[in-house]
Amino acid sequence: MNKHNLTRLFLLTTFLFCYQATFAASQTEKLEQEALSFLHQHYKSTQQNARTEIKLNPISRKIKLKNCLKPLEFQSPRGNGNRITFKARCPSPLWQLFIAAEIKQYQFVVTAKNSLPRRTVLQAKDLVLEERDTTTLRSAYFLSTSEIIGWSSKRSISTGAVITASMVKAPIAVTKGNAVIIEAKRGSVKIRTAATALENGEIGQQIKVRNDRSGNIVKAVVVAPGLVRAP
Repeated sequence: MNKHNLTRLFLLTTFLFCYQATFAASQTEKLEQEALSFLHQHYKSTQQNARTEIKLNPISRKIKLKNCLKPLEFQSPRGNGNRITFKARCPSPLWQLFIAAEIKQYQFVVTAKNSLPRRTVLQAKDLVLEERDTTTLRSAYFLSTSEIIGWSSKRSISTGAVITASMVKAPIAVTKGNAVIIEAKRGSVKIRTAATALENGEIGQQIKVRNDRSGNIVKAVVVAPGLVRAP
């Protein structure tokens, strides 16, 4: 093979290599764009009140993806906190790839306006809504100050801290030994009868009560101060 032919072969090989590399890169970039679009749509539909920031982990350009002849399919993301993974799948030709991303979701949540000692009964002046990244929170949080006015703090809460369910306690709505009304439903008919609480109870909590008429002890859920509902 003469020098001229060797040069042509070298140039052709270089061109093919560059073309393949460029094609692979464009396929990867297309996948990243579609994956990012999918995540934005997913979180927009599942967390409508949140402002979402997404950082996709770059897909290695060494991965050679075949051109997908049908629309890409994505599975719902999974993960804890702000790190998630999800699967991208091409139906034809068949291939799949797991993609990782970091998510931040900002919402206006209830925070402490000032420092709150333990056993503080929360008032409106103690609380303020502030925008925070909720993916870092490990306990349920509150979106409205009215949800926890009248509740008490289980421990000291510092200024600016997001108030979560583990930090506060609902007020006692039913006190042990006090008279309560048991409400029960029988079809479309509501039946009410007098009873005595055998335990303290917060709203939503199940407690034992004694039916004053029959003497039977039943379990019922506290639905309001002095009112419990039997199943």
